[in-house]
Amino acid sequence: MEQEQLKLALSQWSLHRAIFGNSKENYQQWQAALAKYPDSVLRGTLDPINFSKLAKDQFGFEAVEYVNTFFYRKNESYFYELKKRSDDAAVKNLLIMVDEEGMLGDPDQKARLTAVEAHKKWLEAAAIMGCHSIRVNAHSKGGKDEQKKFAADGLNRICELANSYGLNILIENHGGMSSEPNWLIETIISTGSSNIGTMVDFDNFNYSENKIWDGEQSFDCYKGVEILMPYAKSVSAKSYTFDAAGNEPTIDFERMLNIMKASNYTGFVSVEFEGKSISEADGIIATKALLEKLI
Repeated sequence: MEQEQLKLALSQWSLHRAIFGNSKENYQQWQAALAKYPDSVLRGTLDPINFSKLAKDQFGFEAVEYVNTFFYRKNESYFYELKKRSDDAAVKNLLIMVDEEGMLGDPDQKARLTAVEAHKKWLEAAAIMGCHSIRVNAHSKGGKDEQKKFAADGLNRICELANSYGLNILIENHGGMSSEPNWLIETIISTGSSNIGTMVDFDNFNYSENKIWDGEQSFDCYKGVEILMPYAKSVSAKSYTFDAAGNEPTIDFERMLNIMKASNYTGFVSVEFEGKSISEADGIIATKALLEKLI
């Protein structure tokens, strides 16, 4: 039987400069502003509430993935409006990527439980918006075995909450030990949860026991994607730049797609442009065109 064709979606992060403007150039200042005055970080030209319509009208996508820091402290009515606008545009809402809500693997149990509780509102938002998942981080501190224990505990707790909403919890290779794919899969398995999986990023394979973002070791991205794919419920096709032939010279997209097909993945592949040499709009168009050609 012929394998179902891969489907394309647009990650809201591809337009982070259009939404944030220059507010994230200093991360510490941005983080402080987000916590106290979250709307103050929205200094770009794109109102995030218009994302689904833009994804459909300008770029031709019929599915999208959201980022929580673009609507960080919004109330329930905002999420109903996001759902209405996506329905009006005939766009499917897939998931919300959740950041800046504490470490689910915090070594301190009180802080860990606080982080779990902080993630709950995003489960509620995802349910309102008709998503299948939220993406969380498996960040922790300490030795890698300790981190696995703490992260598995926090992830298991948020998975239990997600079950009541009929949602999945996805972990991305996204800094610290979570960017080491064997550790991430071992952590996922040790949760014992059935509604857990991976959000596989083409990049983000520099990992470290001690620092979340400054990777000290690098794992081969193609082998990493191969390890993570059996648990995948979302894939981020990360791109940075394009040559004259329309290929991404830093990542072999054809090889990545072959890995996905070999794993029998039939979900969405989300365009996540993060380059600076061309505009976000041009980067989205180029990434989409390359994926369509290869698919």
